[in-house]
Amino acid sequence: MPRFPRTEAEVAALAVVVTQGLREGADDFPAPPVPADELQARLDRFNTALAASVAAENGFREQHAEKDEALEDMADGLKANLRYAELTVRDKPEKLSRLGWGPRRSGSALQAPGEVRDITIVSEGDTWAVVRWKSPMDGGSPAFYRIQRKQEGAPWEDAGTATTTEALVSNQPRGVELQYRVLAVNKAGTGQPSATVTLVL
Repeated sequence: MPRFPRTEAEVAALAVVVTQGLREGADDFPAPPVPADELQARLDRFNTALAASVAAENGFREQHAEKDEALEDMADGLKANLRYAELTVRDKPEKLSRLGWGPRRSGSALQAPGEVRDITIVSEGDTWAVVRWKSPMDGGSPAFYRIQRKQEGAPWEDAGTATTTEALVSNQPRGVELQYRVLAVNKAGTGQPSATVTLVL
């Protein structure tokens, strides 16, 4: 069973075929509800409206492109004038307020991260453990974290690194009490070490 078309182009194409068929088959279809001439008139109205719609859409696109070009041209002019103004009154930058502008902000230096919080051991195995923590509440953003361990009386040593707030430390010694801590690190330096957690595997 044929289906009525859904797209505009398909409906219009069917109208052409039906109009022609009604005219050529007048003996078979003597009294259609919408005569061939009326159907042709409706098709003509559609084609006229379609042409106007396409022209309007093309015009809109052209206007939109013209608007974008004008905005870019205006922005270029503004930037040039503001750079000029910044240089002209660099000794008295408060005068830039007359232009709705202000002095450039000096870039703030990156700070080392703060202290890692709430370190815990979330799971463990024969020679491994999963350590989880929360990122610092102050200081600069961490680039990565260093996980350190130590035995009683020994110095701290690195046990791994992570870019998230969880890490698997593997190949850990068994039957030994180990302390773990985490430090946040970025280009500005290393933050204060976290509190420690103790574990015996």
